[in-house]
Amino acid sequence: MDTDMDYERPNVETIKCVVVGDNAVGKTRLICARACNTTLTQYQLLATHVPTVWAIDQYRVCQEVLERSRDVVDEVSVSLRLWDTFGDHHKDRRFAYGRSDVVVLCFSIANPNSLNHVKTMWYQEIKHFCPRTPVVLVGCQLDLRYADLEAVNRARRPLARPIKRGDILPPEKGREVAKELGIPYYETSVFDQFGIKDVFDNAIRAALISRRHLQFWKSHLKKVQKPLLQAPFLPPKAPPPVIKVPECPSTGTNEAACLLDNPLCADVLFVLQDQEHIFAHRIYLATSSSKFYDLFLMECEETPNGSEVACEKERQSRDTQGLALSIDPDEEKEDGTPRTPQADPWDPSSQDLFLQETLKLEAEGSIPETQALAGWSKGFISMHKEMQVNPISKRVGPVTVVRMDASVQPGPFRTLLQFLYTGQLDEKEKDLVGLAQIAEILEMFDLRMMVENIMNKEAFMNQEITKAFHVRKANRIKECLSKGTFSDVTFKLDDGVISAHKPLLICSCQWMAAMFGGSFVESANSEVYLPNINKMSMQAVLDYLYTKQLSPNLDLDPLELIALANRFCLPHLVALAARRPGADQGRYERRGHRWRSALLSGVGPVSQCPPAGRLVSTPHLHQLQQCLLQVPQGDQIKICRQPGVL
Repeated sequence: MDTDMDYERPNVETIKCVVVGDNAVGKTRLICARACNTTLTQYQLLATHVPTVWAIDQYRVCQEVLERSRDVVDEVSVSLRLWDTFGDHHKDRRFAYGRSDVVVLCFSIANPNSLNHVKTMWYQEIKHFCPRTPVVLVGCQLDLRYADLEAVNRARRPLARPIKRGDILPPEKGREVAKELGIPYYETSVFDQFGIKDVFDNAIRAALISRRHLQFWKSHLKKVQKPLLQAPFLPPKAPPPVIKVPECPSTGTNEAACLLDNPLCADVLFVLQDQEHIFAHRIYLATSSSKFYDLFLMECEETPNGSEVACEKERQSRDTQGLALSIDPDEEKEDGTPRTPQADPWDPSSQDLFLQETLKLEAEGSIPETQALAGWSKGFISMHKEMQVNPISKRVGPVTVVRMDASVQPGPFRTLLQFLYTGQLDEKEKDLVGLAQIAEILEMFDLRMMVENIMNKEAFMNQEITKAFHVRKANRIKECLSKGTFSDVTFKLDDGVISAHKPLLICSCQWMAAMFGGSFVESANSEVYLPNINKMSMQAVLDYLYTKQLSPNLDLDPLELIALANRFCLPHLVALAARRPGADQGRYERRGHRWRSALLSGVGPVSQCPPAGRLVSTPHLHQLQQCLLQVPQGDQIKICRQPGVL
């Protein structure tokens, strides 16, 4: 096939395009990307630059190159012939400029000097040799604007000049020079295959328009447009950040054992053999033992108005007595006189106080009469409520008093409670026989089996029993959280309330432990107001604190959860929330789509406009265009960039 046939074909315009610019700006790679459809690998991109020139005789030698030179632009058939040149300033390029139809002037976005040479050297040379030839300014190596320059510099040869962030030119710099010279401006990236077709299609348009002025009789050139604007470059998606999830905090085993020894917020008092008193917590006992769950659930059902009324009266009495008797004896009143010392639960002088409070609660109907349990189950005698002073916080509050049978020994019973709190049983326990008897009486068959395994020298079999125990306990905890069973605190949030359990919160969160165990006002209240928190995020935090697992709720806003977890000093939850798949990106896209539709549809724009003086936070300011047009003159809208939002 005759390779000169393009010159003889009717209505086929042959365009000579000369590519000039400094050395190492990417001229040859740009030509090869258009003429040969070559792509670059990361290794080739960072390889040592060797000055080369793409030979023009490729159009005669290679049929594929000739075929790729043919194109149709604005219904005009063209054959594009690319001429490469050396970038050395002292080279003589007059032969390359001869009979050129368009000149593509290149510079590197990562080399400010190459842009300076556009005005001081290259444009003057072009106008000297071909003053009537149109020029197109092209910024090459666009990918370096968004690349990790530290990684790029490490991968380059040791003696190469490092690329600094200050060397990267913004697009405004290229547009300023192009506007000053009166020529169109485009940007390309051979590595990302961006802008290659835009550059040469618009270079062809510039050449055809110039030719149309001289050859006005060619009717097929009438439809040629002026060089078009380039679509913006979409930066490549940044790699996801490497989120290092810290080790999961302990499940609260040690904290639970400590809470049993120091019964803060205790709401159960066991009386053994009429002389031994042991404080405990309903939520730990009920979630670990079905027997205790039925016992305390029966206590709520015995109340005429239901468990909610009983719990409400209990909280009111706790709040009143907590505020009245939570005074530090070392503090003084405002007038300088010492405060009244705190009441001692076992001090005879405080018996009148307990009697008065008990009679008051009985008059309100919040304390039922003593309930006999001997016929209900072995090991229990009776159960009733009475006012007690917590040995840790020294606050008076209603406590469920459970009187145990004389057969229940204090030592083994403490070991049983420790197992219910921690799920662990010491193999060196001395009174295994007594522990087995109590476990049998209270129908705790898993503990009975573990004791039997230890006595039979088969303690290794207790691992599966312990695992099953924790699974059942976790499921029961989730149930109590969802239903609010045995709750002793209510969090008032911006959009609702959530019931929770102080003992579990104290053992799983230091922030909660400081609030409920310190001298804060919230420690004496059964209702705690937490501002700027929604119910869904708080529910996820409570699920995590109770189970050490992140809730798979798809409607959860990860940013709100991260902020709340950081507020509660939970770094493990922060990492888990940040590592959610896609961070609910689809939810944000749907939200943005609805917002754009509402703004651009013109339906009710005035009602959607923010009032004057309101602080507006938006990820894309241009989306407010239609809305801002509806704002009366004189009104001001403050626009800020919210932390964490682009």
